[in-house]
Amino acid sequence: MNANACRGWRGRVAAALVFAAVALCGSTALADGSSSDAQATHAYLTAQHRLVIALSHDAPAVRAAERATARHVARECPGVVAGMPRESRPFQTRSLRVRGEDARLSKQKQTIEGELDAAVTDSVDSLHRPAEEAYAAEVRGLSWSNPAIAPMLQAAIKTKLETLSTSAPPFCADAKAWAQSGYRAMSAASREFEAAQAAQRNAAQGQERSLETLLKPYESAADRRLIRKTKAGEVKLVESAYVTLRTLLRLDRVVGFPQPFSKEPKQITIGHGRTAAGTRFEVSSGSGLLGVGSCRRSASVYYSRPGAPAVLIAGGPNNPICLSPPRFRRPALFCEAGVETIQTAVPASVRSARLLLADGRTIESRVVQVPRRDGGPAGIYAQELRGSTSHAVSLVELASGGAVVLTLKLRSYRCVKPHTQPVEFPPKVRQVATGRTPEGEAFTISAFGDFNGAPFLYVDTGVKPELNEPPIGLDASKAFNWSLSLGCAPHSYAIIYGILAPPGGSVVAQTPQGAVALNVVPLASSVHAKGPLVYGVFSALPSELTVLAANGSTVYTESLQAKATEAAQFCEGYAEP
Repeated sequence: MNANACRGWRGRVAAALVFAAVALCGSTALADGSSSDAQATHAYLTAQHRLVIALSHDAPAVRAAERATARHVARECPGVVAGMPRESRPFQTRSLRVRGEDARLSKQKQTIEGELDAAVTDSVDSLHRPAEEAYAAEVRGLSWSNPAIAPMLQAAIKTKLETLSTSAPPFCADAKAWAQSGYRAMSAASREFEAAQAAQRNAAQGQERSLETLLKPYESAADRRLIRKTKAGEVKLVESAYVTLRTLLRLDRVVGFPQPFSKEPKQITIGHGRTAAGTRFEVSSGSGLLGVGSCRRSASVYYSRPGAPAVLIAGGPNNPICLSPPRFRRPALFCEAGVETIQTAVPASVRSARLLLADGRTIESRVVQVPRRDGGPAGIYAQELRGSTSHAVSLVELASGGAVVLTLKLRSYRCVKPHTQPVEFPPKVRQVATGRTPEGEAFTISAFGDFNGAPFLYVDTGVKPELNEPPIGLDASKAFNWSLSLGCAPHSYAIIYGILAPPGGSVVAQTPQGAVALNVVPLASSVHAKGPLVYGVFSALPSELTVLAANGSTVYTESLQAKATEAAQFCEGYAEP
C-alpha cells in the first residue's frame, strides 16, 4: 500500500481503520550501512509481518477498549450537538454568503467529528504501543543503498510514534463550546486539533513514491510470499476494524450529529428500455442519496453496455434527475467512447418523444412513466446514439395522441468517435500534480474519468474544500476552461487549474506583485486530455488571466473581478465571529 493509499484512509472511515492499516501505512525502518539491500528488505518485510500478527492478537482487546470509551462519552454528553443546523435550502438557491456559512459549518463539523473519532481510538494507543515500539526497534539497524528509502521511513515512524503519544482532545467540552457558540466558533483546543491534523497531512505529503516500488528490486521469491501473507493478515485487521466504524456511527447518533438517513435509501425499478445505440437502460426512483439539494424524490438511469456493468451517467445538472421541484428540466447531454446520451424528466402527459438529428433523421421512443407513489406523476426520457456523424438538435415531447406537448432545442453537441482504448469502469483517478498553499498546506490535483477529451479535475487539500468549483460543461470559445479552489482566512489561498487547449500555449495571471506565469504540466496519454494541466497557487485571487498562444501572442484576456467579488462574499460567510 503506497503513501497515497494511506492518506486515502483518512476521514470518518480512516479513524475506524487506521490501526488496521498501520502494518503497511505506518511501517518504517531506520538506516545503518551494515546490511545489504536484499537482507535489509527481507528483515524489513519480516518485521512487518510480525507487526501484523501482534496487532491481530490485540484486536479483541482494542475493540473492547473502544466500546468502553464510546459508552463513557455517551454517558458524559448525550445529545451535545443535537441542535446543529441542517441544510434545508437547495444548493442552487443559496447565496454565496450562505454557502460560505454552510462551508464553515461543514468544516467545523468535520473537526468535531474527528475529535469524537480520536476520543474513541485514543483509548487503544496504550495497547498498540508495545507492538509499534518493538517493530521500530527491530528495524532500526537496517539500511538500503537507495537514499530515498531511509528518510521516507524515518519520517513515517516518527509521525506514527508521535501520533501514539498525542492525547485526544476533550470531545464533550469542545462539542459543548461549539454548540454554545451557535455552531459558529470552535474552542481553542478544537483549533489546535485541526492544526495538528493538517500538520500530519503535510508530513505525509511527499511520500508519493510507493514503498513497494522502491523495494521491489531487492525482493526474492520468499519475500513475495511473505508480502502476500502480510497483506492477508491486513485484510483480516480491516474486517475486524469495521466493528469500530459501527461503534462510531452509533455514537454519532447518541451525541446528536444529524443523520442523513434513518434507513438505507430505497431504490425502486420503475421501467426499462433499449436505445438506438443498442444499449439497454433501467430507470430507478428513490430518495435520500440521489436527492439534489431539497429534492425529495429523484430518478436515476443505469445503462448496460457490452463488456461493462450498468453505469450511472453523471453528465449534467439534472442527473440524477430531480422529480421535485419540476424546474430541473434541462436535458443532460453526455458523450463517452463515441456514445451520445440524452436524458431528461418530462411532464406526466408525455408518452413518447421524437429526437431530431442534424441530418434530418428522427428517432421516436417511449418514455418511462413515474407513478405518484415513486415520485411522479412524471416521465423519464433516455436515449443513446452510437458512432453517429450527426448529432441531436431538438427533442419533441408527444402526448398519447401524438400532440406536441413541448419542443426543446438542444445545445450544439458533437460526440467524438470512440477511443481506441476501452472505457474504464469505474473511471480511474490519476494524480497529476502536487503542491502547497502559501500557508504550507499540501494539496493534490487529480484527474477523474474521460469526458469527451476533457477529464474532470479536482483539488484535494485533505479536508472538505472551502470552495471548489469546477465548471459545469465546457465553453468551446475558451481555450482555458479553469476551475477554482478557494480557501478563506486564516489559511487563505486560491488555486486556479484547468486544461489548456492551444498546444504550446501558456497562461499568465495578473497579481499585485505583477504578472505570474501559471505552471504547465504535460499529461500522460492515459488521461485523455487535449492539452496540458495549467495551474497556479496564490494567496488571493488574481485580477486577470491572459491566455497566450505558442508564439506568445494573446489569445484572450479574462477579468476575474466578478469572481473576486463572489469569493469575498463566500469568505464573509465563512469567517468565524
